[in-house]
Amino acid sequence: MNVTLRQRNQGGKTSLYLDYYHKGKRKTEYLKLYLDPKAKTKEQKELNKKTQQLAETIRAQRQIEIQNGTFGFRDNEKLKGSFIFQDFQETAEDPADVDNR
Repeated sequence: MNVTLRQRNQGGKTSLYLDYYHKGKRKTEYLKLYLDPKAKTKEQKELNKKTQQLAETIRAQRQIEIQNGTFGFRDNEKLKGSFIFQDFQETAEDPADVDNR
């Protein structure tokens, strides 16, 4: 799953947001970070650059969180798999117990 940093023009500003898919559903997360598309001074351009870097850092963090499963997504298949493995492991440790089930 890829997390993509996107931009949307809103009024006189450019809003930054994250766009990703989870199990076929599109999710968006607005970062409440804005770029000034009409930046002319060195300070304004530097502020845009720092805002863009911050947004990219947040994007990378979300990517890692999603890959590690800490962003609030629960993979039900993985949850089921651990119980199956546990049952298999118990059976392997005591094969005589299979008949008693």
